[in-house]
Amino acid sequence: MVAVENEQPMSGSGPEIQTLTRSECLLRLEHGGVGRIALAGQGAPVLRPVNFALHEGRVLIRTGEGTILASANRGDPASFEIDGLDALEHTGWSVVVVGKLAEYREDREGPAPAVRAWASGVKDRLVVIEIDELSGMSIPAGRGNR
Repeated sequence: MVAVENEQPMSGSGPEIQTLTRSECLLRLEHGGVGRIALAGQGAPVLRPVNFALHEGRVLIRTGEGTILASANRGDPASFEIDGLDALEHTGWSVVVVGKLAEYREDREGPAPAVRAWASGVKDRLVVIEIDELSGMSIPAGRGNR
């Protein structure tokens, strides 16, 4: 894991950005849900919303045939991001994972937790992102820019 330096306060009247600890980042990942995966693309990164769960210290994603599975079969690096915000209170947080992709094979690795795809189509494959780097930031309640 690469440590993230404390962010310097941004100018303005808003609260300071705070760095989340590794435990705080993992706690947010444990809730599962929807996140965004970023893969290398031709000319620009490819971003996709995906359903995920945290399983045995890795991010587990349900997918089908396509870009994500092909990247996993090559062992490509990827970034994964989740966030939460409260637009009314001007608070929020984000967690970013960076690591290599691999296909999750239940026949070798055992049963995986249920990760239900929201999108239609055949989503019968699982991909994992190893957590090589983990970082997070939050903007706590404060004065805000109201």
